Amino acid sequence: MAQPSYVPASLSELAKLADEIWFLAGDQSVDTSWYTKRATLSTIYSATEVYMTQDKSANFRETEQFLDNRLGDLQKVGGFMGALGQWVNYTGHSTVNVLRSKGIRI
Repeated sequence: MAQPSYVPASLSELAKLADEIWFLAGDQSVDTSWYTKRATLSTIYSATEVYMTQDKSANFRETEQFLDNRLGDLQKVGGFMGALGQWVNYTGHSTVNVLRSKGIRI
């Protein structure tokens, strides 16, 4: 599927695969995280598959390590983004409440 004419079919199959993996993992999200989870998984899966094509280690041990590292990176970024989201939410609500206390209609 390396030819440009196969790109739409490849992307469609990748999207179906990511959706199936999250479904089997028990994901029941119905918000924007539904999309971000599938896009993130698709990215990690694709990168790992490309890495695997160059892996010469026994039983693809280096590919497994690559995948573990990418999933670890995702956990770090996810924790940061969650904390950032909470801060933005708190700051946004605080700003609105201060403005309301000053008589501004929001």
